[in-house]
Amino acid sequence: MRAGGHLPPVQILKYVQASGGDAEAAAREGGDEGIAAEAGAGEGRETQKGFGVKKYTFDLEGFAARHLAGDVEKLAELSLGEIQVLPLVYGFSTLDSADCDDTNLAWEVYHRLWGVERVRESPGAPPDDPEHRSEQWMRGDTMNSFRSLFGREIEDDGVAPDPVSGFQGLRRFGVEEELFGTAYEFWYTYHRIGNFLPLPNVKCGGKTMNTFRTVWHDYFDHFLAALHECLLGESRANAMLMGLVDANAFFWDDYRGEAGWKRYVERFMLEDYCDADMVPKKLYKGLWHWRRGVSREDYVRACREYVQTATGLIERRGKRMMREVVRRSLQTANERGI
Repeated sequence: MRAGGHLPPVQILKYVQASGGDAEAAAREGGDEGIAAEAGAGEGRETQKGFGVKKYTFDLEGFAARHLAGDVEKLAELSLGEIQVLPLVYGFSTLDSADCDDTNLAWEVYHRLWGVERVRESPGAPPDDPEHRSEQWMRGDTMNSFRSLFGREIEDDGVAPDPVSGFQGLRRFGVEEELFGTAYEFWYTYHRIGNFLPLPNVKCGGKTMNTFRTVWHDYFDHFLAALHECLLGESRANAMLMGLVDANAFFWDDYRGEAGWKRYVERFMLEDYCDADMVPKKLYKGLWHWRRGVSREDYVRACREYVQTATGLIERRGKRMMREVVRRSLQTANERGI
């Protein structure tokens, strides 16, 4: 059984194709006014594409009513990877991509929990300095990644949502039969909301925090440890990452020093990644599938340990996030007397 288990009807895809990609028209041609409403309802907050502001909306409660039996908390169990084949119909993307961590659905959650937006509220954003230009001030990031360890997907010509027949890392080590089920399950798990985190996105040296994470082969525990050193101003801090922290001072200045770091960890629900003293823990071996000198046995062991650890982290944080979304929604409703 794949993670998530709430896949919307794939036949809607033909309405998108028939309508030239118009989400609302596609839904209506399919006789589905509810889906059209999800794509067009909400507060209409601003985002940015090529520095031209355009609106995004997402009706989280409407989506939950249609696909999660009305239970918003079930979003913690949903793999956005299962529905990224239909981004236009569901109003998921405003940046012409289906990155699950940067969809409208994910940003609705980020906004409700942490008040963050893709575009800063202050005028003049982003900065005029070409060195620091980014398409958006904030973007979603996937914490525990997939491809560094398991490799890219090997796709069949089959019909979505099951086009994958293998993964490059498994094929490299000849362990497809042994590990495909484990990898395939995690391929869905790692696209859950509990694995997403908004990061500031202003560039420094041609990199963003999102793209510079590849220095640590996208292992979030290694990145978090390096970020901890930067925010505490330690002499051994990575110079490039420190430059990115300074370039994104609009976000990180609130989290400098020991008290600031503690505030960051608690606010973004990262306690499971830290020890009792709020110091980031080393959770993973940090292998990558193209690394030389790795034995088949070490690779298999690293894959199994990674999936077991990351799955628990994702599930716990996701449940916590969505419980808090529901709690705040109920609080707002009570305050408004609804």
